[in-house]
Amino acid sequence: MNFFKMKNTQPSSGYLGKGKNKTTINFSLSRKNAWLLWLCQCLNIAVIALELSTWMLAIISLSLVWQALLLHQNRHRVKASNNKSTGKYPNRRQNNDLNTHHNRQRAFNVAPILLGMFALLGCLAIAITAKEVGILTSMLHLLCFSYVLKAFELRARSDFYQLLLLGLFVLASSLIFRQDLAFTLITFILLVINLAVLLQLFSWEKTFATNIKVVAILLGQSTLLAVVLFLVFPRLSPFWQVPMAKSAETGLSDTVKPGDIANLTRSTKLAFRADFGRQKVPAYSQLYWRAMVLEDYDGQQWSRQKASRTTPSNKAVSSDNSSSDKPLTFDASTTDVLPLNYQVIVEPSYQKYLFALTPAVVAGDKSGINAQAGFTFRSTRIISQAKSYQLTSYLTAPLALELSQKSKQVNLRFPAGSNPRLEQFALQLQRNYADVQARAQAVLTFINKENYSYTLQPPLLENNSLDQFFFDTQSGFCVHYASAFTFLMRASGVPSRMVTGYLGGEYNGEDAQQSNSIGHLSVYQYDAHAWSEIWVADKGWLRIDPTSAVDPQRVNSGWSSELLQQQSALNNNLISLYQLKNSALLNALRLQFDALDYQWTRWVIGFTTKQQYNLFKNLFGKMASWKFALIIGVSLIISMATLMLFLHLLNRTKKKQQVLSKWQLVYQKALAQLAKQGMEKPAGMTVNDFAKQVRAQYPELAIAFTRLSTSYNTLCYQTLSTNDQDKLALTMQQHYQQFLQILKN
Repeated sequence: MNFFKMKNTQPSSGYLGKGKNKTTINFSLSRKNAWLLWLCQCLNIAVIALELSTWMLAIISLSLVWQALLLHQNRHRVKASNNKSTGKYPNRRQNNDLNTHHNRQRAFNVAPILLGMFALLGCLAIAITAKEVGILTSMLHLLCFSYVLKAFELRARSDFYQLLLLGLFVLASSLIFRQDLAFTLITFILLVINLAVLLQLFSWEKTFATNIKVVAILLGQSTLLAVVLFLVFPRLSPFWQVPMAKSAETGLSDTVKPGDIANLTRSTKLAFRADFGRQKVPAYSQLYWRAMVLEDYDGQQWSRQKASRTTPSNKAVSSDNSSSDKPLTFDASTTDVLPLNYQVIVEPSYQKYLFALTPAVVAGDKSGINAQAGFTFRSTRIISQAKSYQLTSYLTAPLALELSQKSKQVNLRFPAGSNPRLEQFALQLQRNYADVQARAQAVLTFINKENYSYTLQPPLLENNSLDQFFFDTQSGFCVHYASAFTFLMRASGVPSRMVTGYLGGEYNGEDAQQSNSIGHLSVYQYDAHAWSEIWVADKGWLRIDPTSAVDPQRVNSGWSSELLQQQSALNNNLISLYQLKNSALLNALRLQFDALDYQWTRWVIGFTTKQQYNLFKNLFGKMASWKFALIIGVSLIISMATLMLFLHLLNRTKKKQQVLSKWQLVYQKALAQLAKQGMEKPAGMTVNDFAKQVRAQYPELAIAFTRLSTSYNTLCYQTLSTNDQDKLALTMQQHYQQFLQILKN
């Protein structure tokens, strides 16, 4: 790790590089800038840390600690060197103030072989684990590892630029996983900090806070152009597909065993949002968001049918697609059930299942959505970013009045002998209750009267035994009750299946029961739920939720305070959802930010090619492609011209308001005198180059003007004390008087 000492006086510094003690080069970092760069690295890594493997985080942390130790050690070396120099030359003025002010660093070596071995071992570990963690995570590992290693070899200004560019790539990569408003704001703040570190290299005389302000203003000025580009620039499909991380999947799974959803409900992440427009929001007990139908049971877990058929997405399936040879479709025109129209915006889950209140049909744009088995919908692509779709549901319409023989067989199948006590209880129910619905109600009554409990911390079951749960522990979550109930119904001769999805949601807006209310429903991972369905002749599939027998509040209004406390204790968060909801002020702020985030997701993240086309269609009507392209081109030209005009006027205003220092006024007077002699200084020419030109054309002015120019450069570009500035300004005034005297003669 090297800090290079510069030969000249301008502080652009060298940080963590490689070199020899006696070598003088043109790049080094001051101690302040070195620590700023290190801090910037830490912040950039922190924003993507959750997507990295534990072992990679350990390697990166080790590298950053190594850098910090070398920075700290180098500080003492520089201090000792300065003390030695002062003792040797006690009368030397520290007016090369720049070196003492910026703490010029001497070289500190990191053995190249040590750094090379460290890099080689890290890359080898990335290659070995690539298959396990997936391509995307491996690429992130390589990017972040390169980012921290690059800091050890800053030998030139170009290395510094490369390091900052890698940091920007790290920030951009974090947006692959999250695009919500809060995370976007954090990323924007880090972007400002990264650019301010870059600006600090050139504006070393300014404070870091001032440079942050400058960068923020520049980014703010570019907002107009960014908005125009966002609206009018063609939204092209990507040329490649971003690979999916193997650990990226969130939410529900295709297979479920007792305890799975209880683990999922510890998460407070957003699953999706629903907007019912100005319609009355259905009651909480009707908000069963269907995701998957699980029909196969192997004695330990439930899973989806392997072979599932799809139907056109604008049809609501009225028979079981997974097991029916001739899938029938629900015809909305034959029912008097009032339709319910709503929009769903799904958060990235890196899976394909979608959510609906069944039965439902897709309204609006039907591309990318397929109707699946059991009245469910799936996306044709992995959901890697927010996805929006429109649905129309008929909540009270019957599901599958006809049941094929194949479907009946599938939904009566269970592994005999897997839960013998439940099988005996089922046979008893079959004898005592001939009516199917009465039999189901008997099970619910039994659960309600016995000592069952609803908890996020159910006892562990041996081999996921439903017998052990139902007759011994009697403590579980929704999957426990839905699994046991579905098994009992099948064992008693009733076609039944388990359904997973989400129940309820948090309404954010005006009164949800008003027909013209404005707001949206936020459904979180902790709203994950499982329930059962039984098939009854002439009534179709009926929803039966065994959770209502043990915890009615969960079904009718949401989580109880006891469950929220359990979730808070399990997560061990500093500020839990339970604490936020109990504080009126904090909860109001949380809901307000959620409303802003919803609009961000709806209008920015969810701004698709079709929405862009509809926007121009509404503004200009239907048009040919060449007209559309012309509008885009003209919009870009106008926006660029407007931005350039704004910046020009802003710069003119600043120049008028700028107050010149006394030495700048003296130098301007000297330039004015030369202009009268027919010699004007070009705007792009440096002070030293112009002084050379004056010496060549007016040799008699050479000494006086060169001294004046040297004083001017020193006052403008070196850090001097107030006393030294005053002395040098007085000397410069004397040089100007000599210059005038020679010019007059």
